[in-house]
Amino acid sequence: MQRSDATEIWLDRFARRLGCGWLADRLPGDLPPSYVYAIVTVGLLSIAHTTWKYFAGYPMTYVRNPYMLAQPVVLFAAVYGSRRLTMRARRALDEMAVAERASDPDALYDVVPEWLPWLFFVVGAVFGLVRAVVAVGLPTIVETTGYPGLVAWLVINPFVFTPIGAQFLAVYLSVEVRLPWRLSRSDVGIDFLDPEGLGGLRPVGELVKHAYYYLAVGLVAFALVLYSPFVDTPLYGATAFTGAVFTAAWVVTIASVAFAVLVLHRFMHREKRAELRRLTALVNDSVEDRWDVAAFSIPDERREEVERLRHRMDMVSATNEYPATFNIWSQLLLSIAIPKAVQLLLAGL
Repeated sequence: MQRSDATEIWLDRFARRLGCGWLADRLPGDLPPSYVYAIVTVGLLSIAHTTWKYFAGYPMTYVRNPYMLAQPVVLFAAVYGSRRLTMRARRALDEMAVAERASDPDALYDVVPEWLPWLFFVVGAVFGLVRAVVAVGLPTIVETTGYPGLVAWLVINPFVFTPIGAQFLAVYLSVEVRLPWRLSRSDVGIDFLDPEGLGGLRPVGELVKHAYYYLAVGLVAFALVLYSPFVDTPLYGATAFTGAVFTAAWVVTIASVAFAVLVLHRFMHREKRAELRRLTALVNDSVEDRWDVAAFSIPDERREEVERLRHRMDMVSATNEYPATFNIWSQLLLSIAIPKAVQLLLAGL
């Protein structure tokens, strides 16, 4: 049973409620509603908002700080990453033949629960509004950026751009936390016939790595906007608080990757030890005086069976207890260090 990679994500359904599905059906090509939503909101809306600021006589954000162009780029990348990671997760499960091996495959194929992006959307919108009203203050926003800035703080950022971030965060955490946890609690088991010796879990290990790649790109973009190198008057200056927020976000991403690796490791270790115990018990039943190394013997009629069991034990023992090769781990460790290295470099300029 194969699941389709074309299954809609939450942002597609959210965008359909706003008419992007209707628009997608009338545009050439086969654009999903989430892409149309990104084009309309991030692309056209950003252009319209920038034009409004220009004619209203307020400082142009992208002129004062060109690194703010990273924001629309990251938002587009977040939509793309959300869809790609969701499809990659389903392909990984297909490659592992989960539909044939699990008693409840839908529990694994349901990669991102419907309520999770809604939760992140609500929390993100509330946080953005509280920050605008309480932390920054509406008078300050109007004084520095005018009514175009006020619209951005109170409408565009919390209610238009936040759904995109909420979708990506939901997919990322589902890939790094929810999927490994559910897999470890399922009856799928691991594949001891895997020629790579990874228990058939390499697709999941690759998925964990690629999920972090997307987030690492976002962290690097965040650092560029935060520190804005070679810009004399950045729109948002780096402070101790913003630096702490960056470090906290970086640590959380590392913790999510570590959680995925730990859960999968414990899962593989448990399955491996259980299979070895089972095979050992079968060997013990076929050997006479098993616990006396000087006297034990294998009846002739059982010798072939014991050899077969010992061969299987060797295969199980050779299976790695981590779902990745050395190359995968080295790439992941290097990518984990890059965002913090970029931050430290920019902070020192």
